[in-house]
Amino acid sequence: MEFEGTQMTRIVLAADATQMSEYWGIPLLPFFSCAPAEKVPRFIFDFLSPQVKHHNGVAQMAPYGLRKLEASILRSYRPEEVVVTHPDHVDNFIDEKTSIVGISAMDPLGLGPVSMMFTDGGRWTAYTKQKFLELVQRINTARKKYPKAQLVIGGSGAWQMEVRDRDTKALGVDHVVMGECDHVIGDIYRDIEFNGSPEFIHVPRGPRLEDIPDITAPSVHGLVEVMRGCGRNCQFCEPNLRVAKYYPEDKIKREINVNRKIGNPNVWVHSEDIFLYKLEDKRGFMPNHDAVLGLFKMIMSLPGITYANPTHGTTSPAVADPDLIREISETVRVNGSPHIGIQSGLETGSTELIRKYMPLKVKPFSPDEWQDVIYNGTRVFNEYFWFPAYTIILGLPGETAEDAVETVRLIDLMEKGLPRQIGGKAHFTVTPLSFVPLGVLKNKGFYNIDDQIDEARFWVIYRSWRHTVLELHNMPPTLMKLNPVLKRVFTMLCWFGSKKILEGIESWGRRRGFDAQKSLRLSEGERLRAEVLA
Repeated sequence: MEFEGTQMTRIVLAADATQMSEYWGIPLLPFFSCAPAEKVPRFIFDFLSPQVKHHNGVAQMAPYGLRKLEASILRSYRPEEVVVTHPDHVDNFIDEKTSIVGISAMDPLGLGPVSMMFTDGGRWTAYTKQKFLELVQRINTARKKYPKAQLVIGGSGAWQMEVRDRDTKALGVDHVVMGECDHVIGDIYRDIEFNGSPEFIHVPRGPRLEDIPDITAPSVHGLVEVMRGCGRNCQFCEPNLRVAKYYPEDKIKREINVNRKIGNPNVWVHSEDIFLYKLEDKRGFMPNHDAVLGLFKMIMSLPGITYANPTHGTTSPAVADPDLIREISETVRVNGSPHIGIQSGLETGSTELIRKYMPLKVKPFSPDEWQDVIYNGTRVFNEYFWFPAYTIILGLPGETAEDAVETVRLIDLMEKGLPRQIGGKAHFTVTPLSFVPLGVLKNKGFYNIDDQIDEARFWVIYRSWRHTVLELHNMPPTLMKLNPVLKRVFTMLCWFGSKKILEGIESWGRRRGFDAQKSLRLSEGERLRAEVLA
């Protein structure tokens, strides 16, 4: 087969296979890429993560971060010199003219919080790591014939290459770029080509809004960014270190139109917290109701767009402004559209840890109200067909068994106590994550599950997964936009797989002397609480 781009493939860009899938358009399914390859058969991974299409090896869609990299590089290089490839065909574009092979990495060594949890602290190999290693191996095979090509790693997971610098050297990585680099990546690549550069390149300051380019080719999921940064000052969060920048509507429209070129009717609206879009109340963090709602109305008014889904958002605005949730739902749920999925950080049930590490996360409420905020926020979300996917951080520095028990109690409260909503129950998932030292806490150590687990934290893991199994078993019929046969197969695979994981967690706990069933009896009172805390 003849592959396009081989005449002047000066810059070859790629991402691993876990990033090159739309996961059937289901908002929460990309978490599956962090599953251990040793435990989840390859055919299941392949079924749940069908790859994006390509034309002679050139990817028709690519992860948004890779598209931003491409757009930034095209300011310094001619279009015919740059190609974004499908990972299975990257080696076909590396030749004697190739000077740089750039990989946009999200979780290259499996050190992300989801992967660390799913792989027992790295004891097994997350698919994110395995697919990254397979991509590097394919590139290095081609580089043996064309050694001029330098391997450069960037993206949100580039920090892992510095933390594990021995692995980086062993993989033959020449340079690692860390930080927002839209405004300087062209200069960085030219320095790598002609002047030599250090192995680890830190970009100290991010770009101005006007220096962030529009994507020039379609992104996976039809994802477009509407803002960068946050402002809630959670100490464990890397994006919080960025100054908030709000994209104007014209910029967002232009990127949506790029995705419409391939007929994508959906828009994934990406931000660190959608309810902070054009925030004006920097003290109380009340959402800018008109700006957030206006954003979704603008998106849904564009020709050919039939659905929009936010990626991330804090729960407290749902309690502070429930009408905003209702109005967004009325705006995007046209013609019986499915649930609106949103990833939200529950983090912990401990008000002490909230006060210590993330007091602004609960604004406009106080840390003491955190459990009520999560409880009532879930109720509001469900009432208007929002499906929150909560994440919990296990092993925050200074976390006690008491803090972990409070998290279990909160899960228990939501699972048993929420008023019955759509489909006869409240809908949410809870995914426990291992603490990873990022943001202000980057000088702390990783939370090692195998060495540091105790019964209270085991309960957090067990109750989170148990609820996920219950949720999959009672999944609302409108949550997935799949044909009935495919939906049945998918549901069976997810239900069976999560059930096997739950059984594995129970078995793991028994070997350590932990009783999973105790976590189901917290309502028996303080006697059981005293037992575990003793």
